[in-house]
Amino acid sequence: MPSIFTAVHPLRARKLCLSHKLLQCLYGALLLSLISISPASAYVSSQGIEDLLLKGDSKAALAQAESLKKDLSPIDYANTKASALLMLGQWQEAANLLEPFYSKDSSNLLVANNYAVALWGMDKKDQARKVLEKALNTASPAFRSLRKIYSAQAAEAYAKALNEKNSAPPPVLLAAAVNGSDLVDKPVMVAQAPKTAAPAPTAAPSVQAPKTSPVATPVVETPAQVAAAEKDAAPTPQELEVINANMENWVKAWSSKNVKSYLAFYSPSFSPDKGLSYTDWLEQRKQRVAKPGAINVEISIMKVVKSKGKIVVTFRQKYNSANVNTNSVKLLEWVNDKGTWLIAREFNK
Repeated sequence: MPSIFTAVHPLRARKLCLSHKLLQCLYGALLLSLISISPASAYVSSQGIEDLLLKGDSKAALAQAESLKKDLSPIDYANTKASALLMLGQWQEAANLLEPFYSKDSSNLLVANNYAVALWGMDKKDQARKVLEKALNTASPAFRSLRKIYSAQAAEAYAKALNEKNSAPPPVLLAAAVNGSDLVDKPVMVAQAPKTAAPAPTAAPSVQAPKTSPVATPVVETPAQVAAAEKDAAPTPQELEVINANMENWVKAWSSKNVKSYLAFYSPSFSPDKGLSYTDWLEQRKQRVAKPGAINVEISIMKVVKSKGKIVVTFRQKYNSANVNTNSVKLLEWVNDKGTWLIAREFNK
């Protein structure tokens, strides 16, 4: 006859087995509940719609985008639906769909491209070009460098066609950070030359030579030297490189609405045009550069000359904002201020 202990042991084993199965069921139910919740908190891929677009089946792609609207991320839904709309020639609907995403992130190349296609289809060609240029300038340092090379080659070809000497400075290609930004954002400092004493003259009292940098205005004594210095001359290669870099970064600071960086390019002795005082000009520039809305500034250097120690740059400037579009020829007069080339005058030709 079995003891009570041997009779109880199988009973305990069955209870333990039931408890284990109950835990397994609860765990399985929890997994199922998590699985059933996950699709609501995660977006599905738009690859199926992309495949239909690549096959040219725009109507099926549009229908599938609509059916998956709740499951796609907002930007995937906008891009895929807009692509289908563009294939069907529905430009305005595509533009309306993409415009909020472009306004939020104009560096998104896919959104910018599709938005530009919609604008082009609506015969807004200038606006389409600006959208693409802004996106590429913002997102691609390679494009910025390539555009500089193209501009330099175009200036060289233009001068050759007219049998003229190309006076445009060579482009300065800038290194880029991981986020795509150029790594120069202030006026370029000119390296200072070592201080050396001038040789003593033989027939005149000894006069110590002035201490200058390689690109500072020389101090002259005789009328012949003054007359020679007043003649127009070509800047040195070093000066051309510095001025070209400053012009590029002046435009960059202006276009990016960086007021502090923009104003850093102007000399404290800057003489405003149109009779404005320096204080009034300063306040006016702060307000205009920082005003709401995007601006785009493009320049094309036409001529660079050096006269009386100053470097004058003649260039064509295109300025575009929400309510102003100009295309004019301007001049900037640069002066060497303690080793830094700064703007002393700015005026229209």
